[in-house]
Amino acid sequence: MRRLRVGVIGCGGIAQMMHLPHFAEYDDRFKIVALSDIHAPTLQAVGAKYHVSSLYTDWRELLNNPDIEAVGIFHGGSHHDTVITALNAGKDVFVEKPLAWNVREVDEVAAVLSQTDRILQIGYHKHYDPGFHYALERVREMQDTGYVRITVLHPEDQLGWSLHRVLRGDGIILEGHRPPPENLQTVIEGSRLALAEGDLAPLVDEALGARKHDPILRTAYGMMTVSLIHQTYMLFGLLGAPTRVISTDLWRGGLSMHILVEYPNDMRVALDWHYLGHLKDYKEEYAFFGSHERIYLTFPSPYFAHFPTPVTMQGHDGELTWEKRVIVNYEEPFANELLAFYENVVTRRPPVTGIEEAQAHARFIQAMIYAAR
Repeated sequence: MRRLRVGVIGCGGIAQMMHLPHFAEYDDRFKIVALSDIHAPTLQAVGAKYHVSSLYTDWRELLNNPDIEAVGIFHGGSHHDTVITALNAGKDVFVEKPLAWNVREVDEVAAVLSQTDRILQIGYHKHYDPGFHYALERVREMQDTGYVRITVLHPEDQLGWSLHRVLRGDGIILEGHRPPPENLQTVIEGSRLALAEGDLAPLVDEALGARKHDPILRTAYGMMTVSLIHQTYMLFGLLGAPTRVISTDLWRGGLSMHILVEYPNDMRVALDWHYLGHLKDYKEEYAFFGSHERIYLTFPSPYFAHFPTPVTMQGHDGELTWEKRVIVNYEEPFANELLAFYENVVTRRPPVTGIEEAQAHARFIQAMIYAAR
């Protein structure tokens, strides 16, 4: 088994908590050749931990390294520039979601990819969860699904980080409990600044058009792009493409969303996403309701490694009702997606979470924000 020589761009939270440990764990398949991060102390600390000496504060220099075959792109914000540059440099690419920040950016990546023979895999880790695949088979067997409910109750992200030790360099380690902001308005404004302003502002302006000055829409669009993208790709993975977005209702400054989606055969999907900061109990449930069956797929916090994703099924034998709860296994989806990336690269197999999926999801996010009241 040959080792794939990889470079990593972005050494922050998700890289340290999930991707770098799995690259190191599967050292029969991967060799970490180089790291890049704009924050030099973090870069130095992570390089020392993983015994990597080729360190770059400029990711373009990393991509010029001829010893690198593939790159993992894990930095914040839009990945448009880094992905296109990596593809043009002849690298295969595994990139964290979201691929980019609006439809145009995703289409530009697709255009570049179409002119290469490179592999581009999007980090939709829930698609690599065994519970997802088991639930998908059961959903396809349902006779008359009439209603689907997707619910996310999202605490402050740093509560999930508390299980991990994230290096920031200069002796600083983020670990343990850090209380969320008490004031919801502080969270709203911070989310908007992080996800819709600065370098991202013109990209959000494109998506919102004439409504670009609406602060609630700006916050909600940022959250759709960086967080609700998970439920978007799961929706498409479980049910396929919808017919249309009927309505989008936003409140609490854009940190609560209710989206109603239409599917063929007179079916509706209600998608709820809510930031509820202080209760450290992440909830993500996909519920499918029919006259004969009900299926519930429940995801744990993404920061809990090797936690199962149970599938609960309800059915009936005449007037008798039964319930069955299945745990498929304890495989880690973040590891599974990197193992799939390895196989995709060495066999030149197209990924199941590729550019066409990213384009469909970007258009769905655009439709959700267009439908906002």
